[in-house]
Amino acid sequence: MTHRLYRTALSICFALTATAPVSVAQSNELQPGARVRVSAPGILAGHYVGTILSRSGDTLQLGGPNAAPVSVPVNRITSLEVSRGKSRLHGAGRGVLWGAPIGLVVGLASANSLEDCTDFGCGDASSGEREAYVLASTLGGALWGAGIGALVGRERWEHFAVGARTAFGYRDGRTSFGAAVRF
Repeated sequence: MTHRLYRTALSICFALTATAPVSVAQSNELQPGARVRVSAPGILAGHYVGTILSRSGDTLQLGGPNAAPVSVPVNRITSLEVSRGKSRLHGAGRGVLWGAPIGLVVGLASANSLEDCTDFGCGDASSGEREAYVLASTLGGALWGAGIGALVGRERWEHFAVGARTAFGYRDGRTSFGAAVRF
């Protein structure tokens, strides 16, 4: 009876392994030369950004400018992103997010030193003039940030969902079954 149960469980595991969905990115996007950002717990520490050097059936050989090449089994990848190049528009948006607060801080810090000079002498600026100065400083920071961000650009990453996977193995006289499901 236990032998029949064992064979049935083994058949079910094999069927699940054979019908596991394969990520679209695994079949089309993971070609040598592609720049990727992957997470593979137990193999890589955190996110690894590198270029695919080679691909064999179930293993990717990744390399980076400051790291030795590393082999990553495709079934261990939990997060996968493929670079789509640099975008000047995304860089400009990021620059605005950095430049506007910097301009605001500079404007607030220097607004108290404003003086209103006329033909009759100099005195403190009105609060309306200070508000206009802070606003102009904020807008100036946003424009400078957008310009610098557009020159530098920002890398765009396309995220690929890593589908549910199953694995089946036999080691040390024991059958093992594994499943990875992402919610």
